Amino acid sequence: MRSSVWLVTLVGLCLAGGAGRLAYIEVARGPELRLRAAQQQRAVRTIGARRGEILDTRGRVLAGTVRRPSLFVDPGLVRDLRFAAYSLAPVLQRDAGVFERELEKWRADGVRFMWLKRNVTDAELEEFKSVVDARRLSGFEIQHEALRLYPQGRLAAHVLGFVSTDLRTLEEGESFEDLVGREGLEGACDGLLHGTPGRQTVVVDVGRRAVRAPAEAYQPAVDGATLVLTIDTYIQQATEKALGAAVSKFGAEWGASVVIDPQTGEVLAMAVVPDFDPAEPYPPNFHELSAAQQATVMERWRNRAVADCFEPGSVFKPYIAACALDEGIVRMGEVFAINGPVRDFGVRTIHDTHAYGSLALHEVISKSSNIGMGMVGGRCGMARLHRYVRSFGFGDLTGVGLPGEHAGLVQEFSKWNPLFSPQSIPIGQEIAVTAIQIATAFSVFCNGGVLYRPRIVRGVIGADGATLVDSSQPIGVRRVLDEHTSAQFRKEALVETVTAGTGKSAKLDEYQVFGKTGTAQISRGGGHAYESAKYVGSFIGGAPSDQPRVVALVSIYKPSKEGYYGGTVAAPAVREILAEALAYMQVPPELTPAPEPVRGAKRTSGREGGRSADSGQRSEDDGGD
Repeated sequence: MRSSVWLVTLVGLCLAGGAGRLAYIEVARGPELRLRAAQQQRAVRTIGARRGEILDTRGRVLAGTVRRPSLFVDPGLVRDLRFAAYSLAPVLQRDAGVFERELEKWRADGVRFMWLKRNVTDAELEEFKSVVDARRLSGFEIQHEALRLYPQGRLAAHVLGFVSTDLRTLEEGESFEDLVGREGLEGACDGLLHGTPGRQTVVVDVGRRAVRAPAEAYQPAVDGATLVLTIDTYIQQATEKALGAAVSKFGAEWGASVVIDPQTGEVLAMAVVPDFDPAEPYPPNFHELSAAQQATVMERWRNRAVADCFEPGSVFKPYIAACALDEGIVRMGEVFAINGPVRDFGVRTIHDTHAYGSLALHEVISKSSNIGMGMVGGRCGMARLHRYVRSFGFGDLTGVGLPGEHAGLVQEFSKWNPLFSPQSIPIGQEIAVTAIQIATAFSVFCNGGVLYRPRIVRGVIGADGATLVDSSQPIGVRRVLDEHTSAQFRKEALVETVTAGTGKSAKLDEYQVFGKTGTAQISRGGGHAYESAKYVGSFIGGAPSDQPRVVALVSIYKPSKEGYYGGTVAAPAVREILAEALAYMQVPPELTPAPEPVRGAKRTSGREGGRSADSGQRSEDDGGD
């Protein structure tokens, strides 16, 4: 009897101890253990969203995404490493012994995920699946990865930018590999393009194989939006071809070009040379390069059309002269006594290349007289000059929507020097501008005097086809010139620059081109001196003269052979761009083509221009024809 009591007591104590232990586990470690069980029985898979496309203005694909299969292994789930290695080595084109040792090392290191081969072909995928299924290999899986494609190759690389594969963190704290935008619109609009990833929770077995996928645990991905650009692929190709030829011919360090619709502000083309391949922006050995070599690679990604500023030289003269004309400070036919080629403006000395006696205002522009513009600047005074400069948007971001845009350099009015600025500013010195600013401001002469904000994104379309953003309408910033002044200055001064002035090499037979040349010395760091014999040659032009449809700028930085004047290095490239664009846009001819020259007849050419104010070195064009 007594033994039974002890037995019951012992059993009771054991049961009480067990119950206490269970209570302790439930209270103290219950949440942790339940979470571990859930993790073992369930797997959450991130469903990547398809990255949105980037289209040109006519719907041509500039950047798109496809999903390609990649192969991976979880070494911890491979039952027989040797058998698996020798089975799959031929499929993966690996040495079986080396592959076996790799699997062993990964398992010993606790690696649970390792890529075997990425972006495999359809034939490789089918062979892999057949071997895995036939030999019942565990731990080997397939994952579809997003691959960004650029069907037009290197076209518009600086506008588009590129992507790289990187970890993207979700709100829940989970991370997964995804395409992340770098540079250009890929980077600036990454939030729109990458979409929203989905999630699927599945029940798995001990080998982490899916056995059930509850419908209520599925959250679909929302694909990224599509960007529709104002860029036209054909005009972009013509621009890159002309710019590349100019940079090569004249041995330049780089070149930039912007083509714009002056009636709307839409950017039709934007090019920078040298360029890069957005599909392979990094060389294969990038991480083995020195810091300086890596910086050189990354420098090629720089969109110099919006990110680099430079003294414009003579291309800046029209902006000052037109404002002075608009306010009645000067008249188009007014004659200025130049009496060159040298004139002192107090302590400042201005040079012209030719000894002009007298020039009307339109000739001051067409022949690019520094002395004449110095006289105009002195008559305007610094307050007006500062207002003129800012009215065209210089010193402000244009808002084109591309990353890295520079606002240019316009000093505060309090820092202007009354002994130098009234003559420096009108000839494009003491100021730095970007290519996009020059082209945007020049459009004022084409559309009745209005400054429009340049646009490169025409609209954004959601994955469901709904319009998310509509940027197809012109955005007026301000009126700069009276409509009459805008037309008069274009038809008299800017047309004459091409017909009889420094821009004759931009002539077209069927269209009356108008424009302005410019050749400026390159400022040293700090802006207190110029580099010796280093220039940037530019030409900004448009056509037709009656109803302008296209404006094109080409700037050639540090040409090293066969000339450096804007009329020599840049004007012929603008001519080619305008000819291609106008023909493509089916703009009716404006002029009757000149008859073919008689064989043996000689062509004459001239050179006009000016010199920089203080050094006596040439910094103004202007003119190799």
